[in-house]
Amino acid sequence: MRRVELLALAALWLVPLQVPAQPLPDLPALRSDDQRRLSEYHAAAGEALLGALAAGDPAELAVLTDGLAGDVLPPDQAIRDMAGDWSCRMIKLGGLLPITVYSSFRCAISPDGGFEKLTGSQRTKGNIRQEGDRLIYLGTGFVAGDTPPSYEDLPAQVDAGASPQFVPEIGLVEMVSDKKGRVMFPAPHLESRFNILLLSR
Repeated sequence: MRRVELLALAALWLVPLQVPAQPLPDLPALRSDDQRRLSEYHAAAGEALLGALAAGDPAELAVLTDGLAGDVLPPDQAIRDMAGDWSCRMIKLGGLLPITVYSSFRCAISPDGGFEKLTGSQRTKGNIRQEGDRLIYLGTGFVAGDTPPSYEDLPAQVDAGASPQFVPEIGLVEMVSDKKGRVMFPAPHLESRFNILLLSR
């Protein structure tokens, strides 16, 4: 075999195998109120970001800017890259304060799209699903120590003041790389106008 052919064959062995992303299970039916919140995504984000930029602390705005940087991966690649353990940091915009940046917590994403915030007093647990060219998170927000029902089993009427406190959560999942991503929550039920959960590892 000629040297050129040997080099070409060696190059094939050096190319990493691209494992196709496994499709995620189907999205459950969205609650009508969550459909509304998702339809107001851009309005909620714009209002909250303008308020934060006008009155936010510069150090917290730097965290926000860095977290929003980066082109979003297409769903197939994002699904392939997102499984595993993550450091996650919540940013709350609007509502009580223009911007509040929390310290880091632990989150995890399973290969089938299961998502859970594992530490902190405010938790969320649910699933990431694909809808067209976007990834949607549907889950239940709850307080640490309580056992949340699944999104599908939440009552029709939300009472954010109930104890235990269970609220539906909906967000868009944006992966920038296998080491950086974010979950964007429009019009959450508690405290703020828009939430961003930054993911890093």
